Amino acid sequence: MREKQTRTETSETLFPGNCACARPPPGKRSRNLVINLDGTSNHYGLKNTNAIELYSHIDVSGYQLKYYNSGIGNSAQPSWTSLSYYLQSMGNMIDLAIAWNFEKVLLGAYRWLSEHYKPGDRIFLFGFSRGAFHVRALAGMIEKIGLMHEGNEEQIPFAFELYASIFGPEREKAAKHFKETFSIKRVRVHFIGVWDTVSSIGIFRGKTLPLTDSCDHVCAFRHALALDERRVNLLPECIAGPSKKKFPINAKEVWFPGSHSDLYVGMHVSQLPVPLLWMENEALMAGLHISRASINWRVHDLRESEPTGSLSGAWWPLECLPFRWKANSGSGHLSRCVSP
Repeated sequence: MREKQTRTETSETLFPGNCACARPPPGKRSRNLVINLDGTSNHYGLKNTNAIELYSHIDVSGYQLKYYNSGIGNSAQPSWTSLSYYLQSMGNMIDLAIAWNFEKVLLGAYRWLSEHYKPGDRIFLFGFSRGAFHVRALAGMIEKIGLMHEGNEEQIPFAFELYASIFGPEREKAAKHFKETFSIKRVRVHFIGVWDTVSSIGIFRGKTLPLTDSCDHVCAFRHALALDERRVNLLPECIAGPSKKKFPINAKEVWFPGSHSDLYVGMHVSQLPVPLLWMENEALMAGLHISRASINWRVHDLRESEPTGSLSGAWWPLECLPFRWKANSGSGHLSRCVSP
């Protein structure tokens, strides 16, 4: 395991000292609002993702609420004997290819936060793969547009359009005015926890959204990454990079042995998914209430893990297609890339 942030941090040094979230009104207690967004074609089943597992471990009470969305390519299907079944199947496949439901998934989570947020609440965002990119975009939207007051649901699609088009001073000015007009004051995302962020939106990989490559607008950012992933189409979107002169003090990006699929369910060591347990430890220090009694693991145990091969089967021809991806350079330009 390789960790880019080496400074020893505890709950005392990270929280509340570095927390910029609004405090609750006098006599009120802050709540935790937790969003979990899954990756492509992931949903509850016999083999669940880290996003689902973490969701199942979160205590629910009057002071902690949670929300889960199964993500892109996961619309429920009717009976196979009906025409609707085949139309829905085709729609799911198109969604997997070009992610036409990207906005729907993101705004569903935004709408839930808008309906439940009260001043002083702390927002936790978790996601895997494309779901990780969703929550990073959600945090960027909250920072740029704000979290709208309850009752303005009709304005939410316009808010996203404005957020997605913030490039230039005029758009920045419009977003600021929108935030002052429709949004709750001083709302900040408390914690982002993501596994292997992939921003590929089908054939449109490389499309950027404001603040998705930054974490200065959140109190804490945690990113678990797959060290052995070789597929160009699944290259992660890291905070660290050549354009960053100094790694953010509020962030950790940790490389775990394994491929993208190993972070899908966690690299199991003695029946324990280590990337999940690491994330739960970090969230605990940030104030999340987890029901699991034991979340301990040893770095030494990772040596016993066997990473899953990533370049196999149909992935080889897919890697030869010249999809766009954002080059990891100081300029952040888009490049055509063919895997070796």
